[in-house]
Amino acid sequence: MKQVHRAWYSRIDIYIIKNGFCRSNIEPTLYTKLNEQGKILIFFLYVDEMIFTGDFQLNEFKVAMMKVFEMTDLGLMKYFLGIEVKQSQKVIFICQNKYAKDLLKRFRMENCKLVPKLVATGTKLSKDDEGSNVNPTLFKRLVGNLMYLTPTRPDACKE
Repeated sequence: MKQVHRAWYSRIDIYIIKNGFCRSNIEPTLYTKLNEQGKILIFFLYVDEMIFTGDFQLNEFKVAMMKVFEMTDLGLMKYFLGIEVKQSQKVIFICQNKYAKDLLKRFRMENCKLVPKLVATGTKLSKDDEGSNVNPTLFKRLVGNLMYLTPTRPDACKE
């Protein structure tokens, strides 16, 4: 079973490259295809989720992929990897409001008090020997979730 994902990726990688796409050197699951007019088709694969966009051959690409691979067309992207996507003809907005709300709920903080800054700049932290022990797994999970929130919330990182 450990090889299933590798076999799936290998199969789709061969197909995509055979059809004129170039794999990114930096992100091996990102592929691009350029035509003679400089128009681009972008394909991204994450486990079993696929996203594609571009300014040529979108429908043809989708139909070809559906003939070769078992796929479901979910239409315009609305939610991907914790990021909400709202699209119109001219703009695309991304946010993580739902992710942030779910995070607060998961850590039982949905009724927490809002503050403009989490910690004042220059605050010295010290160990509290008389305080209660913190579950290190829970703490690491919380920090990881907060780090994942920062791409769409740079204001959560600034001073």
